Amino acid sequence: MLLELDDQIIQSTGLSQEELRVELAVQLYEQGKITVGQGGRMTGMGSIQFQHELGKRQVASAYDRDDLDSDLQTLSKLFQ
Repeated sequence: MLLELDDQIIQSTGLSQEELRVELAVQLYEQGKITVGQGGRMTGMGSIQFQHELGKRQVASAYDRDDLDSDLQTLSKLFQ
């Protein structure tokens, strides 16, 4: 699906299309609606650059204890 916004709406924000895309992605990430990977794709930055953008804005990571446990299990299996 492609999301289109009227040029007047974009202009009324005072942001470029790219800046608006980043703002939307950051807000959606903060609300837990999208992942870092999705934010990276949405902005065209890629996930690592999007993570850097989140860091510059001091947005806390959504990485929690369950994510850590899952990653530790995966690493354990890889190194057996």
